[in-house]
Amino acid sequence: MQFKSFILKSILIIVIALLVPVGCATQKTRPYIDDKLIDKQGIDLSKVQTLSFPQVKEIIVSESLNFTSLKAKAGIILTSPRINGEFRCKGVVRFQRPGKIRVIGSKLARTVFDMISDGENYWFYMPREKVVYKGKCNVIRKTNTNAYVFPDDTAALLEYDRLFEGRHSYMETWPAFWLVHILEQRSEEFLPYGRLSVDRIDNTVTELTMFKPDNSVRVRASFHDYTEINGQSILEAIQINWPDTNTSLTLNLNNITINEPLNPEIFRFKKPKRAEIVEIN
Repeated sequence: MQFKSFILKSILIIVIALLVPVGCATQKTRPYIDDKLIDKQGIDLSKVQTLSFPQVKEIIVSESLNFTSLKAKAGIILTSPRINGEFRCKGVVRFQRPGKIRVIGSKLARTVFDMISDGENYWFYMPREKVVYKGKCNVIRKTNTNAYVFPDDTAALLEYDRLFEGRHSYMETWPAFWLVHILEQRSEEFLPYGRLSVDRIDNTVTELTMFKPDNSVRVRASFHDYTEINGQSILEAIQINWPDTNTSLTLNLNNITINEPLNPEIFRFKKPKRAEIVEIN
């Protein structure tokens, strides 16, 4: 009787083993962010690094601190329902730490938009509409205005080190990238503030997401095509998306110069004649 019971249990175990897919315990877990490096042709995965979170954080912060200014020309693509689709133009980009940026888009020798942040206030000027949208940096914005591009976010996306100031952070390790979470403490809660994706082969930041107090996405940026200038890895393409306005701004940079002094007047706003000022805070 015991022998028959043993035989029946053995048969049951074999049947269960046959029904369970072979290798399911070793299937690759795919991250919620596309781990594109895994599927990319010609990538030597033996170059993937194993670093601790303090090491990764040090790389992010030091790379950012060594990048103090930028001067470049740009191919600009602006996509938004407010402009009925996609608009392409050329322009110039100027960036200076801390928090200063200016992007001027032009077409047929005419300025189509001018966005400025001086680190405290920002302005988005649209000559055709004769309107300037003005706001304070890092302050909650109104949602019932026609503004759809925000210069303060654009500047903040280029200063990774400032994300960590006075905040908590931790890291997840995925097969081809590190995912760094930055949290802000409010009362007894820790809320998402930012999230960085960092390439595990060349240590470049490939994506940055910043959150609003209600945990929804404020702005998201993807960084592409890094080049080396004076020993510094500098991005040549950035795509910025604002979910609230369903707007994307792509800057394809060329003729790049970094870490040279810029004239402070570049980041000083001068009110255009006959332009309406609209406060959006």
